[in-house]
Amino acid sequence: MAQLQTLVDDLDGLFELAAATPDVAMSRHVPRVYAEAGVDWRRWATPEFAARFNGLMIRGRAQVGQVFAACFPSADVLEEWLALARPGDLLITHHPIDIRNGHPDGRWAEGFVPIGSRHLAAITGRGLSVYAVHAPMDTSREVGTAAAIVAALGGTVEDDFWPYGNGCAGLICRVPPLSSAELAATARRIFRVDPVEVAGPQRAVIERIAVVGGIGDRIEEMAAAERRGAHAWLTGEIHVRIEGEYGRRKYADVRAFAERTTMTLIGVSHAASEQLVLRTQLSRWLTERHGLKPHLLDEPQWWR
Repeated sequence: MAQLQTLVDDLDGLFELAAATPDVAMSRHVPRVYAEAGVDWRRWATPEFAARFNGLMIRGRAQVGQVFAACFPSADVLEEWLALARPGDLLITHHPIDIRNGHPDGRWAEGFVPIGSRHLAAITGRGLSVYAVHAPMDTSREVGTAAAIVAALGGTVEDDFWPYGNGCAGLICRVPPLSSAELAATARRIFRVDPVEVAGPQRAVIERIAVVGGIGDRIEEMAAAERRGAHAWLTGEIHVRIEGEYGRRKYADVRAFAERTTMTLIGVSHAASEQLVLRTQLSRWLTERHGLKPHLLDEPQWWR
């Protein structure tokens, strides 16, 4: 057993939440999706989360028996968690809400999705806790979405890019030479996902890779990484297939960029790209500091 507040204080310190500004993305999307669903999210959110959109989101019992971890609090993940959890257990997520970005086979999706009322009632009614940390995990060099990808590639960080929150969400790393096909195969193995989405030219030699977890469809940042010498772009989503004018325009922009870039572009799905840090760096951190090995909750389908 562990004290919830001890875990929260240590996680807050790891991600430097006291110094962090309100989350860039979630401060917009969380209020919006709950307003559209007609749910008052402030009734169950902690005051700290309501102010900064990171940290302990739902406070349950004071003692934690088991820690669980997942990229998104999706309906599938919450169903599995609620089937396993006992009162007081803690779920650590990267995102406080779900997001569905479509599939390389051509399926489009709805984007951000709130936690449903039935799941919220079950979580609060059973004294369970949820801790969500978004931008500070994207920018962390110790337990970070991009940092974990670099480590899995066996790379050495040479530069950063994509200013985000209180740091940078992207890292450029040097790796032993490999081809585009070899990098795609490596991505399938590291992220445990098939298919991976590949665009841009096929290269015989890749030695510098720009990595960013989650949504990586911003062509301005792609171009910046290319100017800094990146041979490949490895991310969660090179194409975000969210229905609507904005999503269609972004999709067209990336397709046009892929026609002119010298980089190989590889996407491994949003969830799989960010589940990696939970499976590796966060798991080690929790085990070493608190003797708690988290139970990982994978998405049944990484592409959604």
